[in-house]
Amino acid sequence: MPSIRLSITLITATLLLGCVSNPPTPSPPSSAAPSQQQMPRIMTTEEQLAELQRVVAETANEPRLGKSDVLSISVYDEPDLGVRGIPVRPDGKISFPLIGEVQTEGLTVDELSTTITERLSRYVLAPKVSVIVEEFNSLNYTIYGEVARPGVYPLARDVRITEAMAKAGGLNKGQFRATSVEVADLTHAFIYRNGKTLPIDFVRLLREGDLRFDVNLQPGDFISIPSGLSKEVYILGEVTSPAQFAFRENMPMSRTLAQADGFTRDADLSRIHVIRGAISNPVLIVTDFNKILNGQAQDFQLEAGDIVYVPPTNLASWARVIDYIVPTIQALQTGIILSDTVRK
Repeated sequence: MPSIRLSITLITATLLLGCVSNPPTPSPPSSAAPSQQQMPRIMTTEEQLAELQRVVAETANEPRLGKSDVLSISVYDEPDLGVRGIPVRPDGKISFPLIGEVQTEGLTVDELSTTITERLSRYVLAPKVSVIVEEFNSLNYTIYGEVARPGVYPLARDVRITEAMAKAGGLNKGQFRATSVEVADLTHAFIYRNGKTLPIDFVRLLREGDLRFDVNLQPGDFISIPSGLSKEVYILGEVTSPAQFAFRENMPMSRTLAQADGFTRDADLSRIHVIRGAISNPVLIVTDFNKILNGQAQDFQLEAGDIVYVPPTNLASWARVIDYIVPTIQALQTGIILSDTVRK
Protein backbone atom coordinates (compact mmCIF):
# COMPACT_ATOMS: atom_id res chain seq x y z
CA MET A 1 0.00 0.00 0.00
CA PRO A 2 2.79 2.60 0.74
CA SER A 3 4.19 2.27 -2.79
CA ILE A 4 0.73 2.72 -4.26
CA ARG A 5 0.20 5.81 -2.15
CA LEU A 6 3.50 7.28 -3.31
CA SER A 7 2.58 6.67 -6.93
CA ILE A 8 -0.75 8.44 -6.62
CA THR A 9 0.61 11.46 -4.81
CA LEU A 10 3.62 11.87 -7.06
CA ILE A 11 1.53 11.67 -10.22
CA THR A 12 -0.98 14.19 -8.95
CA ALA A 13 1.43 16.58 -7.23
CA THR A 14 3.57 17.13 -10.28
CA LEU A 15 0.88 17.05 -12.93
CA LEU A 16 -1.12 19.88 -11.46
CA LEU A 17 1.70 22.42 -11.42
CA GLY A 18 0.15 24.42 -14.23
CA CYS A 19 -3.13 24.96 -12.34
CA VAL A 20 -1.53 27.69 -10.23
CA SER A 21 -1.81 30.31 -12.95
CA ASN A 22 -1.24 30.91 -16.63
CA PRO A 23 2.46 30.78 -17.53
CA PRO A 24 4.09 34.04 -18.67
CA THR A 25 4.84 34.91 -22.27
CA PRO A 26 7.49 32.65 -23.80
CA SER A 27 11.00 34.05 -23.96
CA PRO A 28 12.98 33.88 -27.21
CA PRO A 29 14.64 30.52 -27.89
CA SER A 30 18.15 30.08 -26.54
CA SER A 31 20.89 30.01 -29.13
CA ALA A 32 22.49 27.09 -27.33
CA ALA A 33 19.28 25.09 -27.58
CA PRO A 34 17.23 26.55 -30.43
CA SER A 35 14.38 24.04 -30.05
CA GLN A 36 13.63 25.00 -26.44
CA GLN A 37 11.67 27.89 -24.94
CA GLN A 38 12.01 28.36 -21.21
CA MET A 39 9.22 30.18 -19.41
CA PRO A 40 10.22 30.69 -15.77
CA ARG A 41 7.43 31.30 -13.34
CA ILE A 42 9.25 33.02 -10.49
CA MET A 43 7.11 34.73 -7.87
CA THR A 44 8.18 36.55 -4.75
CA THR A 45 6.51 35.52 -1.51
CA GLU A 46 4.31 38.61 -1.64
CA GLU A 47 3.26 37.85 -5.21
CA GLN A 48 2.53 34.28 -4.24
CA LEU A 49 0.36 35.42 -1.32
CA ALA A 50 -1.53 37.81 -3.58
CA GLU A 51 -2.12 34.98 -6.04
CA LEU A 52 -3.27 32.75 -3.17
CA GLN A 53 -5.82 35.35 -2.05
CA ARG A 54 -7.11 35.63 -5.60
CA VAL A 55 -7.51 31.87 -6.07
CA VAL A 56 -9.12 31.42 -2.63
CA ALA A 57 -11.65 34.16 -3.44
CA GLU A 58 -12.26 32.69 -6.88
CA THR A 59 -12.92 29.19 -5.55
CA ALA A 60 -14.96 30.18 -2.50
CA ASN A 61 -18.45 28.74 -2.33
CA GLU A 62 -21.15 28.35 0.27
CA PRO A 63 -21.32 24.81 1.66
CA ARG A 64 -24.37 22.73 0.82
CA LEU A 65 -26.25 20.57 3.26
CA GLY A 66 -26.02 16.81 3.13
CA LYS A 67 -26.96 13.58 4.86
CA SER A 68 -26.25 13.41 8.62
CA ASP A 69 -25.91 17.19 9.00
CA VAL A 70 -27.64 18.38 12.18
CA LEU A 71 -29.77 21.53 12.09
CA SER A 72 -31.60 23.85 14.43
CA ILE A 73 -34.52 25.75 12.93
CA SER A 74 -36.51 28.51 14.60
CA VAL A 75 -39.34 30.81 13.58
CA TYR A 76 -39.42 34.27 15.13
CA ASP A 77 -42.23 34.70 17.64
CA GLU A 78 -43.40 31.11 17.02
CA PRO A 79 -41.73 29.02 19.76
CA ASP A 80 -43.90 25.97 19.06
CA LEU A 81 -42.41 25.68 15.57
CA GLY A 82 -38.77 25.60 16.63
CA VAL A 83 -36.79 22.36 16.40
CA ARG A 84 -33.29 21.60 17.63
CA GLY A 85 -30.84 18.86 16.70
CA ILE A 86 -32.79 17.69 13.68
CA PRO A 87 -30.65 15.47 11.41
CA VAL A 88 -30.84 15.30 7.64
CA ARG A 89 -32.09 11.78 7.00
CA PRO A 90 -30.48 9.27 4.59
CA ASP A 91 -33.12 10.24 2.02
CA GLY A 92 -31.86 13.84 2.17
CA LYS A 93 -34.99 15.22 3.87
CA ILE A 94 -36.08 16.65 7.22
CA SER A 95 -39.51 16.88 8.80
CA PHE A 96 -40.79 20.24 10.05
CA PRO A 97 -44.02 21.16 11.87
CA LEU A 98 -46.98 22.16 9.70
CA ILE A 99 -45.22 21.65 6.37
CA GLY A 100 -44.04 18.04 6.71
CA GLU A 101 -41.04 16.74 4.76
CA VAL A 102 -38.59 19.18 3.20
CA GLN A 103 -35.91 18.23 0.69
CA THR A 104 -32.70 19.48 2.30
CA GLU A 105 -29.72 17.73 0.77
CA GLY A 106 -27.98 19.90 -1.81
CA LEU A 107 -29.39 23.19 -0.51
CA THR A 108 -27.45 26.00 1.11
CA VAL A 109 -28.61 27.28 4.51
CA ASP A 110 -30.18 30.33 2.85
CA GLU A 111 -31.95 28.19 0.25
CA LEU A 112 -33.40 25.92 2.94
CA SER A 113 -34.51 28.95 4.96
CA THR A 114 -36.26 30.38 1.88
CA THR A 115 -37.96 27.04 1.14
CA ILE A 116 -39.31 26.69 4.69
CA THR A 117 -40.39 30.33 4.73
CA GLU A 118 -42.36 29.96 1.50
CA ARG A 119 -44.15 26.82 2.67
CA LEU A 120 -44.87 28.19 6.17
CA SER A 121 -46.39 31.36 4.72
CA ARG A 122 -49.49 29.28 3.93
CA TYR A 123 -50.06 28.86 7.69
CA VAL A 124 -48.15 31.68 9.41
CA LEU A 125 -48.29 35.39 8.58
CA ALA A 126 -44.88 36.64 7.36
CA PRO A 127 -42.76 33.95 9.06
CA LYS A 128 -39.13 34.76 9.82
CA VAL A 129 -37.14 31.52 9.64
CA SER A 130 -33.62 31.00 10.95
CA VAL A 131 -31.58 27.89 10.09
CA ILE A 132 -28.40 27.09 12.01
CA VAL A 133 -26.09 24.17 11.26
CA GLU A 134 -25.04 22.49 14.51
CA GLU A 135 -22.95 19.80 12.81
CA PHE A 136 -21.70 19.72 9.22
CA ASN A 137 -21.16 15.93 9.16
CA SER A 138 -21.51 15.61 5.38
CA LEU A 139 -18.53 17.84 4.59
CA ASN A 140 -14.99 16.50 4.40
CA TYR A 141 -11.52 16.95 2.98
CA THR A 142 -8.85 14.45 1.95
CA ILE A 143 -5.20 14.40 2.93
CA TYR A 144 -3.04 11.90 1.12
CA GLY A 145 0.59 10.90 0.87
CA GLU A 146 3.41 11.15 3.38
CA VAL A 147 1.42 11.74 6.57
CA ALA A 148 0.98 9.30 9.44
CA ARG A 149 -2.78 8.88 8.96
CA PRO A 150 -3.86 9.69 5.39
CA GLY A 151 -7.57 9.60 4.64
CA VAL A 152 -10.84 11.51 4.50
CA TYR A 153 -11.57 13.83 7.44
CA PRO A 154 -14.80 15.60 8.46
CA LEU A 155 -15.02 19.35 8.05
CA ALA A 156 -17.59 20.11 10.73
CA ARG A 157 -16.04 23.51 11.44
CA ASP A 158 -13.21 25.75 10.23
CA VAL A 159 -9.99 23.76 9.82
CA ARG A 160 -6.70 25.27 8.70
CA ILE A 161 -3.91 23.43 6.91
CA THR A 162 -1.71 23.13 10.00
CA GLU A 163 -4.62 21.69 12.00
CA ALA A 164 -5.36 19.20 9.21
CA MET A 165 -1.71 18.13 9.22
CA ALA A 166 -1.82 17.66 12.98
CA LYS A 167 -5.00 15.57 12.76
CA ALA A 168 -3.27 13.37 10.19
CA GLY A 169 -0.43 12.73 12.63
CA GLY A 170 2.13 14.97 10.97
CA LEU A 171 4.63 14.10 8.27
CA ASN A 172 5.94 10.56 7.90
CA LYS A 173 9.44 9.82 9.09
CA GLY A 174 12.03 7.29 7.95
CA GLN A 175 15.45 6.13 9.09
CA PHE A 176 18.68 7.40 7.57
CA ARG A 177 21.96 6.39 9.17
CA ALA A 178 20.19 5.62 12.46
CA THR A 179 18.53 9.04 12.44
CA SER A 180 14.81 9.73 12.05
CA VAL A 181 14.17 12.01 9.05
CA GLU A 182 11.06 13.28 7.29
CA VAL A 183 10.42 11.72 3.89
CA ALA A 184 7.86 14.20 2.54
CA ASP A 185 8.59 16.38 -0.47
CA LEU A 186 7.02 19.68 0.64
CA THR A 187 8.27 21.44 -2.47
CA HIS A 188 5.73 19.57 -4.57
CA ALA A 189 2.93 19.39 -1.97
CA PHE A 190 -0.31 21.08 -3.00
CA ILE A 191 -4.02 21.59 -2.32
CA TYR A 192 -6.48 20.94 -5.13
CA ARG A 193 -9.81 22.80 -4.89
CA ASN A 194 -12.68 23.09 -7.36
CA GLY A 195 -10.47 22.36 -10.36
CA LYS A 196 -7.63 24.65 -9.26
CA THR A 197 -4.40 24.23 -7.34
CA LEU A 198 -3.90 26.68 -4.48
CA PRO A 199 -0.42 28.27 -4.60
CA ILE A 200 0.47 27.23 -1.06
CA ASP A 201 4.16 27.28 -0.19
CA PHE A 202 4.26 24.27 2.12
CA VAL A 203 7.97 24.77 2.81
CA ARG A 204 7.40 28.27 4.16
CA LEU A 205 4.27 27.20 6.03
CA LEU A 206 5.46 23.99 7.69
CA ARG A 207 9.22 24.50 7.84
CA GLU A 208 9.41 28.25 8.49
CA GLY A 209 6.09 28.83 10.23
CA ASP A 210 4.78 31.43 7.76
CA LEU A 211 1.11 31.34 8.81
CA ARG A 212 0.07 33.63 5.96
CA PHE A 213 -0.20 30.42 3.91
CA ASP A 214 -2.33 28.69 6.57
CA VAL A 215 -5.72 29.04 4.86
CA ASN A 216 -9.02 27.50 5.91
CA LEU A 217 -9.94 24.31 4.10
CA GLN A 218 -13.14 24.00 2.10
CA PRO A 219 -15.35 20.96 1.50
CA GLY A 220 -13.80 18.64 -1.06
CA ASP A 221 -10.24 19.95 -0.71
CA PHE A 222 -7.56 17.40 -1.63
CA ILE A 223 -4.19 17.82 0.11
CA SER A 224 -1.32 15.88 -1.41
CA ILE A 225 2.04 15.41 0.35
CA PRO A 226 4.28 13.46 -2.06
CA SER A 227 7.33 11.43 -1.12
CA GLY A 228 10.82 12.79 -1.49
CA LEU A 229 12.31 9.29 -1.76
CA SER A 230 10.98 8.24 -5.13
CA LYS A 231 12.42 9.65 -8.37
CA GLU A 232 10.21 9.38 -11.42
CA VAL A 233 9.24 11.13 -14.65
CA TYR A 234 5.82 11.14 -16.28
CA ILE A 235 4.71 10.88 -19.90
CA LEU A 236 1.20 12.11 -20.68
CA GLY A 237 -0.91 13.34 -23.54
CA GLU A 238 -0.93 12.07 -27.12
CA VAL A 239 1.08 8.91 -26.49
CA THR A 240 -0.08 5.32 -26.74
CA SER A 241 0.65 4.42 -23.11
CA PRO A 242 0.68 7.36 -20.65
CA ALA A 243 2.57 6.31 -17.53
CA GLN A 244 5.24 7.07 -14.96
CA PHE A 245 8.81 5.79 -15.27
CA ALA A 246 11.63 5.40 -12.78
CA PHE A 247 14.18 8.17 -13.20
CA ARG A 248 17.80 7.33 -13.83
CA GLU A 249 20.86 9.34 -14.71
CA ASN A 250 21.37 10.21 -18.37
CA MET A 251 17.69 9.98 -19.29
CA PRO A 252 17.13 11.70 -22.66
CA MET A 253 13.58 12.61 -23.59
CA SER A 254 13.64 10.59 -26.82
CA ARG A 255 14.46 7.35 -24.99
CA THR A 256 11.76 7.98 -22.38
CA LEU A 257 9.12 8.81 -24.99
CA ALA A 258 9.91 5.52 -26.69
CA GLN A 259 8.77 3.73 -23.53
CA ALA A 260 5.29 5.20 -24.03
CA ASP A 261 4.85 2.98 -27.12
CA GLY A 262 4.67 5.76 -29.69
CA PHE A 263 2.45 8.75 -30.44
CA THR A 264 -1.16 9.08 -31.51
CA ARG A 265 -1.89 10.56 -34.92
CA ASP A 266 -3.03 13.79 -33.24
CA ALA A 267 0.31 14.40 -31.49
CA ASP A 268 1.98 17.77 -32.04
CA LEU A 269 5.69 16.89 -31.79
CA SER A 270 6.73 20.48 -32.47
CA ARG A 271 5.47 21.67 -29.06
CA ILE A 272 6.20 18.98 -26.48
CA HIS A 273 5.81 20.46 -22.99
CA VAL A 274 8.16 19.61 -20.12
CA ILE A 275 6.92 20.86 -16.73
CA ARG A 276 9.67 21.09 -14.14
CA GLY A 277 10.29 22.44 -10.68
CA ALA A 278 8.43 23.42 -7.54
CA ILE A 279 4.69 23.83 -7.63
CA SER A 280 5.01 27.46 -6.53
CA ASN A 281 7.68 28.27 -9.13
CA PRO A 282 7.38 25.90 -12.08
CA VAL A 283 9.36 26.19 -15.30
CA LEU A 284 7.73 25.19 -18.57
CA ILE A 285 10.03 24.10 -21.39
CA VAL A 286 8.55 23.75 -24.88
CA THR A 287 10.64 21.56 -27.17
CA ASP A 288 10.41 20.91 -30.92
CA PHE A 289 10.88 17.15 -30.95
CA ASN A 290 10.89 17.05 -34.75
CA LYS A 291 14.20 18.92 -34.73
CA ILE A 292 15.64 16.40 -32.28
CA LEU A 293 14.52 13.54 -34.51
CA ASN A 294 16.02 15.23 -37.57
CA GLY A 295 19.34 15.91 -35.86
CA GLN A 296 18.81 19.68 -35.90
CA ALA A 297 18.82 19.95 -32.09
CA GLN A 298 20.34 18.08 -29.19
CA ASP A 299 18.26 15.58 -27.27
CA PHE A 300 16.70 16.93 -24.08
CA GLN A 301 17.85 15.51 -20.74
CA LEU A 302 15.05 14.92 -18.26
CA GLU A 303 15.28 15.47 -14.52
CA ALA A 304 13.54 13.67 -11.66
CA GLY A 305 9.94 14.79 -11.32
CA ASP A 306 9.61 16.09 -14.88
CA ILE A 307 6.31 15.75 -16.69
CA VAL A 308 6.55 15.32 -20.44
CA TYR A 309 3.23 16.27 -22.01
CA VAL A 310 2.62 15.67 -25.72
CA PRO A 311 -0.22 18.01 -26.80
CA PRO A 312 -2.71 17.45 -29.61
CA THR A 313 -2.25 19.49 -32.77
CA ASN A 314 -5.19 21.78 -32.03
CA LEU A 315 -4.16 22.70 -28.49
CA ALA A 316 -3.74 26.45 -28.32
CA SER A 317 -3.75 27.52 -24.66
CA TRP A 318 -2.29 26.58 -21.30
CA ALA A 319 -5.79 26.33 -19.85
CA ARG A 320 -6.59 23.60 -22.36
CA VAL A 321 -3.42 21.77 -21.34
CA ILE A 322 -4.84 21.58 -17.83
CA ASP A 323 -8.28 20.57 -19.11
CA TYR A 324 -6.57 17.69 -20.91
CA ILE A 325 -4.24 16.65 -18.09
CA VAL A 326 -6.69 16.57 -15.16
CA PRO A 327 -8.93 13.77 -16.53
CA THR A 328 -5.77 11.75 -17.23
CA ILE A 329 -4.68 12.18 -13.63
CA GLN A 330 -8.06 10.99 -12.41
CA ALA A 331 -7.90 7.95 -14.68
CA LEU A 332 -4.40 7.05 -13.50
CA GLN A 333 -5.42 7.39 -9.87
CA THR A 334 -8.53 5.26 -10.37
CA GLY A 335 -6.50 2.54 -12.08
CA ILE A 336 -3.90 2.43 -9.31
CA ILE A 337 -6.52 2.35 -6.57
CA LEU A 338 -8.53 -0.39 -8.28
CA SER A 339 -5.46 -2.53 -8.92
CA ASP A 340 -4.46 -2.19 -5.28
CA THR A 341 -7.98 -3.19 -4.19
CA VAL A 342 -7.94 -6.27 -6.42
CA ARG A 343 -4.61 -7.41 -4.94
CA LYS A 344 -6.10 -7.21 -1.47
